[in-house]
Amino acid sequence: MNTIWMIRNDGKAFPCSQYIGANSQTIGDTLLTAEWLHTNTQHEESRKLVLKTVAAWIASSSVDSDAISDVPDFLLQKPNCTLSHEFIITHTAEIKTIITDITGKLDLAALCNAVTAELNQEFLQTRYGGMNQTVTSSKELCFCISSVGFDWYKIMRHFIVSANFSIEYIIIIRDKEDIDADSQFYLRLPTETFLAEQPMQLISSGKLKGGVMVREIFSHLSCGNSLHHISEDLAIDPSELTHALTIIRDWENRSPME
Repeated sequence: MNTIWMIRNDGKAFPCSQYIGANSQTIGDTLLTAEWLHTNTQHEESRKLVLKTVAAWIASSSVDSDAISDVPDFLLQKPNCTLSHEFIITHTAEIKTIITDITGKLDLAALCNAVTAELNQEFLQTRYGGMNQTVTSSKELCFCISSVGFDWYKIMRHFIVSANFSIEYIIIIRDKEDIDADSQFYLRLPTETFLAEQPMQLISSGKLKGGVMVREIFSHLSCGNSLHHISEDLAIDPSELTHALTIIRDWENRSPME
């Protein structure tokens, strides 16, 4: 059974053997991610960005552009090159043109950051079996949101109801508060609460009266707010959002939102 997916913002889910994530400080990771993005993005501008990034890396590595055309295997032997042979063969001419025409204008660090931003904006990291590693006995589905200005709720909901495996809890992590981060600041709620879009009743809070709507939290997430900032905006004590949301109850006599 597959346990890791990258979900595109049109709802298409891509099974993955590992997380796809770029790191502007590690060129190998970025090249691997760039090729994956080029293959799976819906946007031509993202594909162009990937080719520019590869061209900038080749230029920065002092690789003779003729070697790309004549001996692609030479490029694959370069340190940190994680690009596939097929990718290099297919895009040799385009990459060579970029190097020849505008090498001096390419900023590798900025392009790596741009690849990361494009990936995070278009795709949602998803894992079944726990946050830190896949645990066979865990029935938690974890989503890590890194985009801004996009509401993932409907896409998440469709993925959940279409799943052919049991999901008991939904975990939402925002951007830097990610699966590999030290922070354990996350939102965890029962699947039925997430799907019903009902208010969540927190353990006693002196500031918050009543409950918080699942959709209200998502409206904040889509604006790029962290869970920490959301707790402040909604006047929820951060420790309660972190820990108390593991014990969520639906409000009595409340109907789901339309």
